[in-house]
Amino acid sequence: MSSVDDEQASLYDGAPLQVGDEVPNFTADSHLGMVTFHEVLDGQFAVLVTFPNDFEAVATTELGAMAKLKEEFDARNVKLFALSADTKGNHKKWLEDVEELQDCKITFPLFADVDGSISRVFGLVRPGTVGNASKSIISAGLIVIVDIDKRIRFISQYPSSTGRNFYEVLRVIDTLQLTLFHSVSAPANWQQGEEMFVRNDVSNVAANSMFPKGFVPIKEWFRITPQPDTKM
Repeated sequence: MSSVDDEQASLYDGAPLQVGDEVPNFTADSHLGMVTFHEVLDGQFAVLVTFPNDFEAVATTELGAMAKLKEEFDARNVKLFALSADTKGNHKKWLEDVEELQDCKITFPLFADVDGSISRVFGLVRPGTVGNASKSIISAGLIVIVDIDKRIRFISQYPSSTGRNFYEVLRVIDTLQLTLFHSVSAPANWQQGEEMFVRNDVSNVAANSMFPKGFVPIKEWFRITPQPDTKM
């Protein structure tokens, strides 16, 4: 059984989660045991990936991709979590198939949101649903990235027919971790090692001391600097 803190359930009921919100706390069973979400974050970044239900081909490849890239997430000090509105028993059976079909090992929790209460606070349940919400979950999945202060820094919703790109998730995490410690922003299609922008709220005088690698002011609002160094 899953449960959401009463205070947070009322706070988010009907209100969409937004970037900057504190991620809702919840307690849920998983194939690895009971987990209280806020308690296991430990000041680390986290990624929560949701699925409408178990035994779906696209979702199977997504879990496989997460497992195969876990070392990349570990290197960035990021914890992985998954959630589906199905039972712990079905989770275990499905994960056996995932590990067989994807040649991987799932070592991160897959939460059993049996009554849909967690999915509800994340905006995945049809409005007006009363009681058990697990049968009214929309056919879509979320990716939520949480920072070291338990704040949502990225949230996206995909149709269940479209497999998610976890290399893009890693790219987003790289930008978030850089911008957490440096006053920079990442341009379109940015990749590790490429130039970034100096934020517009930083003066040239301040930028001279903040960016030892220097910067190029093409326009006063368009200033390029080499990628800063950050180790989480």
